[in-house]
Amino acid sequence: MDFVIDLPAGPSSNNVILVIVGRLTKMAHFAACKTTITTEKTAKLFLTNIMRLHGILLAIISDRDPRFTSNFWTKTWQQYGTLLHLSTVYHPQLDGQTERTNQTMEQLICMTCTNPALREDAFPLIEFAYNNAPSAMTTQSLFFLNYGIDPTTRLSLPIENLAPRSQQYQTKSV
Repeated sequence: MDFVIDLPAGPSSNNVILVIVGRLTKMAHFAACKTTITTEKTAKLFLTNIMRLHGILLAIISDRDPRFTSNFWTKTWQQYGTLLHLSTVYHPQLDGQTERTNQTMEQLICMTCTNPALREDAFPLIEFAYNNAPSAMTTQSLFFLNYGIDPTTRLSLPIENLAPRSQQYQTKSV
């Protein structure tokens, strides 16, 4: 679990993305928020984006962001019986999967959305694309690994929302 910060703010002033990656299947979830998000709101964001889909987690690995080291955060997860593991300072290898996911997500944002005002609306589609792509390790999508099925897709993005360099790769619907 990690925050990607310093993104250009969209209409709702969200300029941070909370990135959460499952350790088993590597399925990722992206939640937009503001730099000023509190620990309590981070916990609520986690509840509405992760626990409702995956249940109570056995363990959470995160960096040493003050929101993840606070007393509220620690006590909240103690009540659920969830173990909290914090990565060592200057050694993010413990949570390397999240760091790799951050890089991929940032690339997807750059490729699909040149207008910051539209970027936030694209997050659900970016998350979908990330989780629907075949994994290099298993050749299965993260959706398939997590739920046992691949979602049906008949999605074609409007050409005006694509970055200029990605327009050449868009396929026309027949």
